[in-house]
Amino acid sequence: MASVAEVPAESLKRVDAGRTPVCLAHAEDGNFYALNDTCTHEEFSLSEGELWDMDVECPQHGSRFNLVTGKVTGLPAVIPATTYPVAVEGDEVFVEVPE
Repeated sequence: MASVAEVPAESLKRVDAGRTPVCLAHAEDGNFYALNDTCTHEEFSLSEGELWDMDVECPQHGSRFNLVTGKVTGLPAVIPATTYPVAVEGDEVFVEVPE
């Protein structure tokens, strides 16, 4: 998926798991989280947004989603983001996206 070096602490990166766009986040707690990269409000890329503590903020209208649960933490979005399990093996970060 991505190398640890490609996603520095407190940053976001878009990766593709097959046909699924994924927003990979390296959060302030040191862990990696993954959620669907498409905002549930108006289909903008979350990976182009910003991290706020344990939330990602969409660059278009400011919707926020919790990295752990995908729950909406800031309007205008009302539909949660889909989250995916992440595994770090050595220097590689893997995201498990169901087909």
